[in-house]
Amino acid sequence: MVALTAGAERHAGKHALALALSGLGRDCAVGDLVSVEQNGTRHDFSIIRRRWIAGDDNTALELTLDYPARPGGR
Repeated sequence: MVALTAGAERHAGKHALALALSGLGRDCAVGDLVSVEQNGTRHDFSIIRRRWIAGDDNTALELTLDYPARPGGR
């Protein structure tokens, strides 16, 4: 599951990047740079948080992305 900060959500919505960002997996780590190339332009996001969400019947990993990317995910 991918969550976006307000800035990342605005940017992803403006450039229709949500589908490309939705495929991130458990191998991603805080501080990773996520680049989406579209129409010759690169859009760089950073992973700023990993959060496990535990429920009664399942557990999910949520990755939070920020835009613009900052060194070290901050």
